[in-house]
Amino acid sequence: MPSVAQRDHDFAIRDVESLAMRFETPCGAGKMVWRKWGNGRPVLLLHGGSGSWLHWLRTVPALASRYTLWVPDMPGMGESDLPPLPYSFDRYAAVIERGLRSLVPESDRLDAVGFSFGGGVAVRLARRHDGRFHHLVLSGVNFFQPTGLKRQLVSLARIDDPVERMKGVRKNLQAMLIAHERNIDGLAMRLYGLDTARRRLPRVPFSGFPSLRADLPEARVRGRISVISGADDQVVGHGRDEQAAMLRSLRPDAGYQALEGAGHWVMYEAAPDYNKALLGALEQA
Repeated sequence: MPSVAQRDHDFAIRDVESLAMRFETPCGAGKMVWRKWGNGRPVLLLHGGSGSWLHWLRTVPALASRYTLWVPDMPGMGESDLPPLPYSFDRYAAVIERGLRSLVPESDRLDAVGFSFGGGVAVRLARRHDGRFHHLVLSGVNFFQPTGLKRQLVSLARIDDPVERMKGVRKNLQAMLIAHERNIDGLAMRLYGLDTARRRLPRVPFSGFPSLRADLPEARVRGRISVISGADDQVVGHGRDEQAAMLRSLRPDAGYQALEGAGHWVMYEAAPDYNKALLGALEQA
């Protein structure tokens, strides 16, 4: 039976989800699930790897009063089915692009926000479809060549004891998503547990990070490209000054800011500051 705390966390999820409209578009032999919140100019939110729309749980309420938010579970994650074979990053992005085209008219101004793996997808879409996006906002992305650094994550599937499993969840969160242990709360652990249990996409040999370096100089947007990252991002492996300098070398017109006290999952760990910064990026001329 779920604990009282777990039920409270599930209520918090349902409070946000209950306000969404659900849509489905083709994905391989199955479907890709989208959720839509709010009213106003459309904004696409793309979550990170092994995630779902839940990565944006603290972002959706802050934006939905001003924007129409289109938030998919990307192929093979959340409630969405696997993409078609053979797997490749470009084919993966194409599934999302086709779904987006069927939901948001080409004539509508559209902004895109991508987190981590979703940032790589967003930049690939901006390169594939010239001028589709107005503003493009990226978070938790790496502008350097990947170093091959492997993080020691706990394999949760092998742990039956609930206490030990929660220890593993906490360790993985600190290794990959939340930089400061004091910010790992019960809700973050619940979201991480739900998302990682639902991932079906194999550990395939494509990632948004390598492609981002090649795609970013060729991405065509009508507005601005902005980067909002955690100052203590433990995944990208480089400090804010190095990241900002590399971004300028790839895309001199892009803006960069790093939020204090936050790691990779910056929109969760520093939600109020992130939401303020994101609204500012989207409201640029």
